[in-house]
Amino acid sequence: MSQQSEDDAVYNLMVDDATGDLKPKVDKILKEIFENFDKDKDGKWNLKEIQDFATATNGRPFEDSVIEEIVESFEVDEEKSLLFAGFYQMYYMQTVSEPEETLNDFKKHGYDDNLELVSSRDQDKE
Repeated sequence: MSQQSEDDAVYNLMVDDATGDLKPKVDKILKEIFENFDKDKDGKWNLKEIQDFATATNGRPFEDSVIEEIVESFEVDEEKSLLFAGFYQMYYMQTVSEPEETLNDFKKHGYDDNLELVSSRDQDKE
């Protein structure tokens, strides 16, 4: 399969072609990831929770410039904590432009090529 075909397949797995919305399975994964890193269960991510997510996803925390971009570009509260709506916006933008990148992120959180949870995330529940 060509790279373009693979990209199209991943896009079609995640995005509803008719509406342009993320598919329900992607919505569910985003919610699960968000809740997993929302350690204090307040419905938003403080800086530590954002950085824990970044480290788990990218192997290192976000640089300050990335944090500033997130705060300026996506929905945050008055304390600059990232709301789920902002996290969703961030992933929506990434998924429609680089679906393969989103799939790679999901794999780091235990999901497979079919968006099924395959590995335990018990290590994140310390």
